[in-house]
Amino acid sequence: MNVPTPEQVEAMMSEKMGALPASLNSAKAIDPRFLVEQAMSSKFSVQDEQNPFDPKMSMIISLATSITLGSEECIMEHTKMLKKMGITKEELAYLVRIVKHAQGSAVMGNAKTAFDTFES
Repeated sequence: MNVPTPEQVEAMMSEKMGALPASLNSAKAIDPRFLVEQAMSSKFSVQDEQNPFDPKMSMIISLATSITLGSEECIMEHTKMLKKMGITKEELAYLVRIVKHAQGSAVMGNAKTAFDTFES
């Protein structure tokens, strides 16, 4: 398997996204190998040939995850990419509604221990 150099990854990301995301630029200053690690992670998930989801759906899943985790930089980058892929306002609105519902459901699931402890 060919592993790209940090310089190759930076060039590819800059071409695809317009610039290297700020977090990766900061990581690169500490250790450029972080760029390669990020690229390899993407290669074996979002960009994997066996990924059953089309690129737009993969990016929708990525945006939903970023919204849930609260990663502003990732939210911005994923939204820009989805906009280029043709996401509509309606699709974006439903994505947020689904994430909002899932987050609320997680709160109820997390509260189970408190409920059960109180009742015992």
